[in-house]
Order: sequence, then structure tokens, then C-alpha cells
Amino acid sequence: MTIVRDNKAHGVFQCEFRPMLQMDKMALSEQAIKIRDVPNAGGNSVVSEVLSYEMMKSCFGATLLKTEMEVEYFPEGGSITDYTCSMFGSTLGVSVTRAMNFRGEFTHEDAIRLLNKKLKGILQSSNNTMETWAKQILHVWATSNHVANVLIRAYDVIDEHVKSNTVVLVTVAHQAEEIFANK
Repeated sequence: MTIVRDNKAHGVFQCEFRPMLQMDKMALSEQAIKIRDVPNAGGNSVVSEVLSYEMMKSCFGATLLKTEMEVEYFPEGGSITDYTCSMFGSTLGVSVTRAMNFRGEFTHEDAIRLLNKKLKGILQSSNNTMETWAKQILHVWATSNHVANVLIRAYDVIDEHVKSNTVVLVTVAHQAEEIFANK
């Protein structure tokens, strides 16, 4: 994928995820099991991170390099990256998030807020990391095609310096409520 190899390029892509099984019934890769089982920085995002990696491995041939707590930063205390991997001959950071709204419809303003927050966090973690990744992928799990479309339209109005060289991958998760509930 050229956009991953080009350290200056950024863009947004959409794909779909249709699991045949719930995560606890899936035959996960050893690396996905490691993400699931090692301590993380907290929060309710383990399922989304495990399935993010499993999808990157299955679809793009990613190889896990470091989990969230293995990535080193200086100074510490800012935004962090969920995992690093090797893909298409490049070392990449991957940050995973979920686009949803518990109170009503996911709006354009919600999408702008989420993308700005996550992309600015990626800039901070990239600046503070002791690792040597070429760029980052922001993997956004979306609850529906509507939410994905809202995110893609919002991406177009985000400032170029905030987009930097980050690739945004929006994945519509069909029948995968556990990603959003972390059950």
C-alpha cells in the first residue's frame, strides 16, 4: 500500500468487518492473544485493540512489534499508541478508537471532535516516542455505514497539520457489538 510507505502521505479509507464468531470463540493469532492478555493502560478498549490487530494481520500481513505498555516515551504522561507493527515494509504505530454516541445519532460535530482529539494525540505520541515508526494508523471502528460516512466527511475539514502523515482506517463493524461494549 503506497500510502503507508510514503512517509508524507495521509488519507482515509473504509472497510468492513463481519465476524463469523464472537471474539472469545475466535482462533486468535498469538500476537492478538498477547494484546488481549498483557496489561494495558486501562480503559475499556481491549476487544477493539485485539480485533484491530487481528484484522491488520489477516488483511494486510501486519506483524506485532510492541504492545501499548511496551512502547517507550519521553517525556511520559501524554497520549500513547495502542500497538506497533510492521506492515508493507514499514514500522507503524496504531491507535485504535471507536466512533459511537450513547445519546442519539453520531453527528458531524462528534466526528470532528473525535478525529481532532485522536489525530492530535497521535502527533503527541509520535513526537514523544522513543520508538522509530514511520507513521501511524488511526483505526476507527464505526457502528454503521452512516457513522463511517459522517467520519469520512468530517475528515475532509480537519486541518492538514493535524492529519499530518496519519492514515485513517474506518472499519464498519457489523454484528460486532462487543467491540463497542468491550464485553
